[in-house]
Amino acid sequence: MNYKIVGIDLAKNVFQVCALNQAGKVLFNKKLTRKRFPEFIQKLEKTTLAMEACGSANFWARKFMSMGHEVLLVPAQHVKPFVRGNKNDRNDSQAICEAALRPKMHFVPIKTVAQQDLQMLHRIRQRHIQSSTALANQIRAYLRENGIIISKTLAQLKKALPFILEDAENGLTDLAREMIQQLYNDLLAIKEQVKQIDHKLEIWISQDEDCQRLLTLPGVGPVTATAMVAAIGSGQQFRKSRSLSAWVGLTPRHISSGDRTTMLGTSKSGNSYLRYLLIHGARTVVTWSKNKDDRLSLWIQDLIKRRGKQKTIVALANKMARIAQVLLTRKERYQVDYVNKH
Repeated sequence: MNYKIVGIDLAKNVFQVCALNQAGKVLFNKKLTRKRFPEFIQKLEKTTLAMEACGSANFWARKFMSMGHEVLLVPAQHVKPFVRGNKNDRNDSQAICEAALRPKMHFVPIKTVAQQDLQMLHRIRQRHIQSSTALANQIRAYLRENGIIISKTLAQLKKALPFILEDAENGLTDLAREMIQQLYNDLLAIKEQVKQIDHKLEIWISQDEDCQRLLTLPGVGPVTATAMVAAIGSGQQFRKSRSLSAWVGLTPRHISSGDRTTMLGTSKSGNSYLRYLLIHGARTVVTWSKNKDDRLSLWIQDLIKRRGKQKTIVALANKMARIAQVLLTRKERYQVDYVNKH
């Protein structure tokens, strides 16, 4: 039978499948078990399959593409307006079909296995970073309760803590010293795990030309370069470079009514992790541009005078995102004249 589109609501064990004909009428909307689901899709004539972008969506998308189907991943926030009645699997699968048929729908690119592996490295690394921050704060809090104050930086903590634990006259009990030492050992172990992941990222970069291209961009290091490749791949899904900066959340929000437009702060939508990395990279470039006279540094110095340092940092992060998209799509390395073009 010739289907116009088949919408699939993914789950762990039960999958809801809805098919529309060329007139947009529902032909069937039924549940399938995990065992029957791949067999059912295999028997379908080559058609368009639509799924919500969620956990396991990339796996199923690659599997169905290998069967010859066209696969569309619809952002979850764009499916919700099309849900009719109560939220359930049956209504969700039909809503996925209707959302995927919208002419201006922006679909989520399907990630490769390599992209997912790289993204996994970053998520584990970020979890380690958050855990180390929590441990450091906990150690400082316990010491503060005993009248011992340490600077907020992790470097100062690592430098001062061994001497504090050896000081027999600072009032710490044996139990407190034992527990703080255990927390400190956990902190060092986490830092070692972060180093191991960083080493894996360096190996990845040595084998990936796109990451090497991004490293030529000021403010982009190994972590940012690999995170960007994991998130957007080749960047071909963005029609223009500004679309990437908007997706990351580095463009201003605005409210329009009639002929009046009010510009607001950055939208902070999209990939928050990539935005965080770009802003921190931009902050480093701004800090070190003070006494330089190259084109980028002069642009930064002029913008600081007009708009202030914080807005300059966000503006530079925006520019870095736009230039990164150009480097990936054109397969080029960073050049100074990109500063005025993007």
